[in-house]
Amino acid sequence: MDAVTLKHEVTVMAKWDYTKDIDYDSIDTTKVKENRFLFYLLTIASFVEITSETYAKNLSEYYSDNLEAVSWINESWQKEELQHGKALRAYILYVWPEFLWQKTYERFLELYLPLCNTDSFQATRALEMLARMIVETGTSTMYRAFESYAKSCDEPVLAALSHYIYKDEVNHYSYFDHYFKHYNQKENLGRTVILKVIAKRLKEASSEDIEMGYQSIYELEHKGRFEFSSYELFKKELKDLAKKHYPYNMAIKMMVQPLNLNKAVEMTMIPVIRSAMKVLGI
Repeated sequence: MDAVTLKHEVTVMAKWDYTKDIDYDSIDTTKVKENRFLFYLLTIASFVEITSETYAKNLSEYYSDNLEAVSWINESWQKEELQHGKALRAYILYVWPEFLWQKTYERFLELYLPLCNTDSFQATRALEMLARMIVETGTSTMYRAFESYAKSCDEPVLAALSHYIYKDEVNHYSYFDHYFKHYNQKENLGRTVILKVIAKRLKEASSEDIEMGYQSIYELEHKGRFEFSSYELFKKELKDLAKKHYPYNMAIKMMVQPLNLNKAVEMTMIPVIRSAMKVLGI
């Protein structure tokens, strides 16, 4: 397969370094220390982000005949995702230094790694790139919501960190979109097929990695015991956060982009999809 040329197709992002660009020492811990919801939220996100090496390995295997894609996955995407995890971990350990992050992460890996393989990948390369676009839609909009939430808590350091990660995730979406278009030139997927993948990924929005991250933390705090009812309460808090801070219109625009709709049609669909998401409790 010919190398895919990315020039002018994606945004070139200025690199940031969490050890230099995030001023952890200026965190006012009194504003966030007692916020257990935020603690769980950031810790789960740090677990998922820092496991990027496993995700990258699986993607590299699936796209092994595309050297340029593999190079970007390993040299850019994986390293940036890893930085996100390290930056979040540094924030967590600054605010909650007593937390046994590594021990809890090891429990998360015990639960999650058996499910983290290529068996769940889509049947074609274009479809898997599409699935990646939906994942990046979720992460980019999630960190945009984190940024808004942090501002509402008057916590500028977390707001800045969330903004950096959000911009990276949007850029990742652009790369996956580019590769989706490249593979779809041959596969020529119909809109019905694309919609089915989008719907499937949306149903997985409350995915196993979030639940397993929550379970890992809860077990540490409750001597190995886990109560699913507590996770249900956490999910309710997530929905409350979304109602106030989640950028739904942005998410919908990113989700429908692979359908290549007329702009007028796309704008008409946004309120319809938003209403459907409310009915589904998303």
